[in-house]
Amino acid sequence: MGTNGIEGVLGKAISEASIRRLAGDRFYQRGVDYLEHGRVSFLEESGNSIRSIVDGTERYSVLLTADGEALDSYCSCPVGIGGAFCKHCVATALAWLHGPVAGGSGGFVPRKEKKGSIAGEVAYDDMLDALRAEDKEELIRLLLDWSKSDEALRRRLTLLAAGRKGGGVLIAQVKKDLERAIRIHGFVDYDGMPGYAARVEAVLDDVESLLKGGQAGGMIELCESGVRRLVAAIEKSDDSDGSMGGLMERLQGLHLRACEEARPEPEALAARLFSLEWKAEYGEWSRSAEKYAEVLGAKGLAVFRKLAEAEWVKVPVRTEKQSYSESGDHYRMTSIMESLARQSGDTEQLVAVLERDLSSAHQYLRIASVYREASKEDKALMWAERGVEATSDYDGAALRLFVAEEYQRHERHADALRILWVEFRNAPGLSTYKLLRRFAVKAEEWDEWRARALAHIRRTIAGRPGEAREKGAMVQRWRDRKLDHSLLVEIFLDERKMEDAWKEAQAGGCGDDLWLRLAREREKVYPEDAAPIYLRLGEGAIVGAQASRYEPAIQLLEKAAAALHSLGKSQEFEERFEALRKKHKAKRNLQKLAEERRRFLYLR
Repeated sequence: MGTNGIEGVLGKAISEASIRRLAGDRFYQRGVDYLEHGRVSFLEESGNSIRSIVDGTERYSVLLTADGEALDSYCSCPVGIGGAFCKHCVATALAWLHGPVAGGSGGFVPRKEKKGSIAGEVAYDDMLDALRAEDKEELIRLLLDWSKSDEALRRRLTLLAAGRKGGGVLIAQVKKDLERAIRIHGFVDYDGMPGYAARVEAVLDDVESLLKGGQAGGMIELCESGVRRLVAAIEKSDDSDGSMGGLMERLQGLHLRACEEARPEPEALAARLFSLEWKAEYGEWSRSAEKYAEVLGAKGLAVFRKLAEAEWVKVPVRTEKQSYSESGDHYRMTSIMESLARQSGDTEQLVAVLERDLSSAHQYLRIASVYREASKEDKALMWAERGVEATSDYDGAALRLFVAEEYQRHERHADALRILWVEFRNAPGLSTYKLLRRFAVKAEEWDEWRARALAHIRRTIAGRPGEAREKGAMVQRWRDRKLDHSLLVEIFLDERKMEDAWKEAQAGGCGDDLWLRLAREREKVYPEDAAPIYLRLGEGAIVGAQASRYEPAIQLLEKAAAALHSLGKSQEFEERFEALRKKHKAKRNLQKLAEERRRFLYLR
């Protein structure tokens, strides 16, 4: 423990819980590994701060500072520079909290806890006085030597020198740093992405600082170049967490701010923005007409629109699905034209763009939604009804719901329920049943529609779809399946009709997840019903266990033991369980877990 002790300033901020909270599980465990392998080679405490050197891929400098119960951190690694409480910070905090691990190679000795300060302890003010007294040339040498192992310091000194040579040199240096940070050698996997993103973010801070330094004009091309390089880097990285998208969004935001500050010639900017958006592979530079409208002004927007319309006339009207490449071209051009229409605020102009593609129910829904947002309800309903007529019963559930909502809003309840009945008939399920119920209750007709829905489900289970018989492949698949009563059980459980749910399960069976829900509902009042379910599911869980994970199976069997014990049948359970253990005697992990949980299984 450090000199502050558990009651000191650092002691209030540093604990196992606070370290884990700041770092998250992944960085925390890696920090533990670093500590255990003696990676903390230097540790120094001064006042409310801790400094350390942690040996990783390089030697990293760490500074932890307590502020009340909060703990601020800095590490010179890419992740730490980005503001994260990295594994090096974790190792440092744990080293202060517990000292070096026995057998580790850490080169520091933890100070013993004691009250007051230690004689000879060097405080912040002492270091400040020493620096002021030091020879200037010696300080310069010290900084340059330090910059060789500290990337952030090296970059800061380089930019300082570049700035003294003029704006052009400064822009060129930041561009070079950005290219170096974005460049990927090999592949960046998921675990490596936080560090990669933090490294790029650190350079983006330098890009942003150019705005304050009056270098907005030079930033424009720099940002465009950076976006191109990020697009190329996407193919070399696992971007599952969306880090690349975040970096790209920030860089494009800086581009917009630079344009707002520098005010480039609007016609030229419009041509460049159109080219960037039209050729974009991942949607970068999307909605440029809206985002840059104020910078482009009337002249710039006119140029942008002229260029877009010249390409738009080449895009064919779509009435059916096209190939992937055609879809990509159509999507990009449609997106550009939509952006122009939204920027203009003209609803009819936007609809004119959207109706060039009526290849799916979704497109009709988009047009109907535009009109509804513009408070043009009649046109919204007209387009939605056209879409329902133009698309099959097995496509466009969202469109049919839109129509039903509009009908209900106009108190056309019968028409709304007619639409929703088609939806339920095509895909009988709890969600469509509840949707039908919501609208029928509003129309005060739920008893009638409930009976109709349940009858349809029973006919389907029996292989007699009835009124839906002629509707094709979907119904045929229902007829070809051997159906149990799961849907009826699920519906009755949702309606809290427990006895009805139990009767359906007994009559026609249901899925194991529903049997488990039924057992939980019945175990307090009817343990004789719950016990066989728990036994069967527990035995099945043993057979289906993955990677020798038998905990779920034992938990189910414990519930069976409790249910039979309440009936005075503990011996019956024990005999059944012993037979089960004998059957699976080769499963050592199961046998071990059974012994560990013996007191919950053998209740007599």
